[in-house]
Amino acid sequence: MRLDHLADAVVRAVIPFQGGLRRLKRRLRPYEEDDANSDYCITNGLEQLAALRRLSIAVDGAEVLEFGVGWTPLIPLLFHMAGARRLVLTDVARLMDEHTLARAREIVAARVEDAARVLDRPAGDLLARLHGPFPHDYLVPWNPEAHPAGSVDIVISRAVLEHVPQPQIAVFFRQFHRILRERGVMCHVIDNSDHWQHKDRGLSRVEFLRYEETELVWRLAQMNEQAFQNRLRHSDYERMMRDAGFRVLLAEGEPDALCLRDLERIPLSSRFRGYAPRDLAILISLIVTTKV
Repeated sequence: MRLDHLADAVVRAVIPFQGGLRRLKRRLRPYEEDDANSDYCITNGLEQLAALRRLSIAVDGAEVLEFGVGWTPLIPLLFHMAGARRLVLTDVARLMDEHTLARAREIVAARVEDAARVLDRPAGDLLARLHGPFPHDYLVPWNPEAHPAGSVDIVISRAVLEHVPQPQIAVFFRQFHRILRERGVMCHVIDNSDHWQHKDRGLSRVEFLRYEETELVWRLAQMNEQAFQNRLRHSDYERMMRDAGFRVLLAEGEPDALCLRDLERIPLSSRFRGYAPRDLAILISLIVTTKV
C-alpha cells in the first residue's frame, strides 16, 4: 500500500466526531455515487437474484434483511422489484436518506431491462413497482441481538462481510440463524480482494496477503474502521457459515488467473501459507446457505 494512503487511513482513524462531520458534509453537499461502483453493485444484486431463482428460493412475498445497506439501497430495490414483501435495511451509521433513495431508484431504473431478463418479468411491471411504495424499515444503529427471532426469510449482504472482524462475523452468523425463519436463507457477495489496490492499480489484488498481523504497517492500516479488511478467504466463510448452523447450497468463486501468477512471487504472511493458491486467488464469492 502507498504511504499517502496509509497516512490518510491513520488520520481518518484519529479524527474525533466523525459521525457529526459526515452529517455536516452531507448537509452542505449531497452524496454523489461512483457510477462504475453503482453499476457493478447492481450486477452483483442481479447475480444474487439469479442464484436464488436457480435454487428455487422464492423472493416474491419474502421479508428480506440487508446487512449493511450503505448510502444507496440499490440491491434492496432490486429485491423489492422481485416481489419482496418488506425490506429491513440495517447499518452501523445513518448514511441513507431521501436523496440517496431517490438516486438509487434512478440508477436501478436504468438497468430495468437487465432486471427483466433475470426475473423474467415485463420491464414495465418492474418500473411500476420500483416507483411505487417501498415498504422498509431502516434500523440504525442495528442491534442484531434485539431483532425478533424467526422474523425474516432472507438475509443478504454485498461487499460488507470483508470489513467485519472475524470474531464479530461469527456472532452475526449465529444471530442471522436465530433471526431467520425455518428454511430461511442467507445470500452474500463478498469482495476478497485487496481494497488498497482499488486506489493503487499498480498493486496486486492479493497484495495484502504479504503482511503479518503484528506488522506495524498492517496495524496502522487497520486503525480506520472504514478501511478495515479481515482478509478472510472463500473457504473461511464457508466454514464459518457451517459452524453457525447453515448448510451451503451454492458457493461460487473463480480463482483469478493473474492473482495465481502474483502468488508465485508474493511472500505470504504466515497466516496464509497453509491455504491452497486457488483459494487465496478467489476475489469475489457468492455464497447461498440455508438454515439447518
